[in-house]
Amino acid sequence: MNILSILGIIIYLLIVLDVIQTTLSLQGGGWLTSRFSHFFWKGFLNISGKDGSSKFLSHAGYILLIAIVIIWVFALWSSMVLILYSNPGSIIQSSTKTTAGLWEVIYYSGFTLSTLGVGDFIAAGNYWRLLTTIYSFTGLILLTMSVTYFIPVLSAVIDQQKLGIKLSTLGSTPQEIVLNSWNKKDFSRLTNKIDDISDSIIKYSQHHRTYPVIHYFHNPNQSNNVVLQLARLYEALVILTHKIKKEKQPPLEDIRPLIVAFENYFKIISEVTHINIKEKNTAKISVAILQEHGLVSTTIEQKDIEEKFMKKRRFFKTLLLQDGWKWTQLEEKKP
Repeated sequence: MNILSILGIIIYLLIVLDVIQTTLSLQGGGWLTSRFSHFFWKGFLNISGKDGSSKFLSHAGYILLIAIVIIWVFALWSSMVLILYSNPGSIIQSSTKTTAGLWEVIYYSGFTLSTLGVGDFIAAGNYWRLLTTIYSFTGLILLTMSVTYFIPVLSAVIDQQKLGIKLSTLGSTPQEIVLNSWNKKDFSRLTNKIDDISDSIIKYSQHHRTYPVIHYFHNPNQSNNVVLQLARLYEALVILTHKIKKEKQPPLEDIRPLIVAFENYFKIISEVTHINIKEKNTAKISVAILQEHGLVSTTIEQKDIEEKFMKKRRFFKTLLLQDGWKWTQLEEKKP
C-alpha cells in the first residue's frame, strides 16, 4: 500500500469520526469542525471590525454550516481520489476497459459519493467494488446526517433568540434588572421567575453542548443579544448577592437555581468553545443608581466581592470580546 492510499484512508477515517462526533455525540463538535468553526468566526469578526452590532456577523452561522458540509464532502472526495488514483487500473472505462486518468477518477469519485451511479466508469475488481460501495454508503449517510443535523440546530438557534428576548424584559442594564425586581419590600418580581429563567438557561447551555455551532449564530441587536443579556443578568446576580444590603437581599434558596444554571453554563461553554480567559480585572460594579434608592450599602467595596465571582465576570468579559462586544456596553441602556 503506497503513501497516497494511506493518506486517503487516514482522511476518510478522520472525516467520518468528525461527522459522527459533530452530529451524534453530545460532547460537542468534532476536532476538525470545532476548530474550523472557531477560526471561521474569528475571520468574520475581524472583517466586521470586531463590532458586535455589525449585521455582517448575522450571516456567519448559516454560512458556517454550509462550509462545514462542503469541507466534509471535499475531504471524503479527496480521500477516494487519493486511494483510487494511487492504484492505476482500479477504475476503468466500462466500454473500452481503458484505465481511468486523474480527471476520470475525480469524476468517478464524485458520482460515487453523490450515489448517482452513472456507470460510464466502473471498478476493475472486487476490492475496488467494495471500496466504491463503502464510499457510496458514506455519501448517502453523510447527506442524511447533515440534513437531520441542520433541523435541530436551527431549532436551537430559535430558542437562543427567544432566551435573549426573554432576558431583555428583565431590564437593559444590571442595575435596571435589580431595580425592576424590587417592589419596595423584596425582590419577588425576579425570584418568582427564577425557575423559568434557570430552566431556559440550562436548556440553552445543553444546546451548546449538543450543537456548538449555534455559538456562531450572532444577533447584532444589542438590546436582546443573548450573550450580552446573560452577562447583564449575571452582573445583577452578583449585585443581589454581594452589594445589596443584607437585610434586603433575597434568600439564597430563592436564587440558588439561577446560580446553578450559570455554573452549568460556564462549564459547558468552557468545554465546547476555545476561550482563553482574560486575566485583567473587569470594571468596578456600577451601583450608583441603586445607592440612590437606598438598596446598596456604601461601605461595600469591589474587594469585598468573592474571587470566584470575579473569575466569572472575567469569563463574561472574554466571551463578550469574542462576540464583538465591550464590557462597557453592559451599562448602555437601549430603548
